Amino acid sequence: MSTQDITGERLGLDHLVVAVRDLDAAKDAYARLGFTVTPRGHHTELKSANHTVMFQGGDYIELLGIEEQRPINAHYAAFLRQREGVAAIALKTADARAARDPLTAAGFTAAEALDFGRPVELPEGTREARFSITQIDPATTPGGRVFLCQHHTRDVVWRPDCLEHANGATGLAAFVIASDDPGATAAVYARLFGGSVTERGAARLVETGDTPIVVAMPDRLHWAWTSDPAFATPRPFFVGAVIRVSDLDRTQQALQKSKFPTVVGNGVLRVNSPSAGGAALAFAQDFDLNRLIP
Repeated sequence: MSTQDITGERLGLDHLVVAVRDLDAAKDAYARLGFTVTPRGHHTELKSANHTVMFQGGDYIELLGIEEQRPINAHYAAFLRQREGVAAIALKTADARAARDPLTAAGFTAAEALDFGRPVELPEGTREARFSITQIDPATTPGGRVFLCQHHTRDVVWRPDCLEHANGATGLAAFVIASDDPGATAAVYARLFGGSVTERGAARLVETGDTPIVVAMPDRLHWAWTSDPAFATPRPFFVGAVIRVSDLDRTQQALQKSKFPTVVGNGVLRVNSPSAGGAALAFAQDFDLNRLIP
């Protein structure tokens, strides 16, 4: 089984879900980091709210907060009782319903597809963004929750006026997982994506079809994000992401304006999780794993 078997091609990562306790504070933090953050949206059926950071490459970061605790958002509520940060990753799919049986057959138990939406205020009036998602049993995905996301109204979500960022961000360059057994964790995600695993020194790199997944032991990642409190989290866990940027000097200027502590070295800029809603972020113009984990 692979994402190729499910959708006709390996499509990779759609977005990261960064669960936060204070959605206004998270929006302000990402704006300070130089991101263009969309206005607040409300998921009527899920009783959650969000802001998004949309990228030209067709992926994005979702800042998610709980408006009212319900069984349907219990995972995120439980996550937030422990910490903030990347609570889930969404995979791209052309058909969330068709994905379920192949996933289950491959050992990734999946729930029935769920349809939901949120109104979006646009210059031409209010439209509804519609989605279908298929949740994978988190017991089968080490580090956090994984689900498939089908977009029915991409033109409502990827608006030209929200794709340009003061920090030069253009997309997700890599997703990062901390694990005490990188080989075993990487093997699970390689099976999920139908991709290969490459050993890169102390890390493993999983091909997904677009954004690769980096899996490494905490001590190797702790070097990249100096003294980040996220590394007190039980492993494995979703650490954060490497953001691809068009101009590293422009990015550095934006981060300097933010006044958030920034680690600089090897052509990579790093921001610790307390500055980004619990998600550790790195910024690089050309992603090179050896620069992140030397």
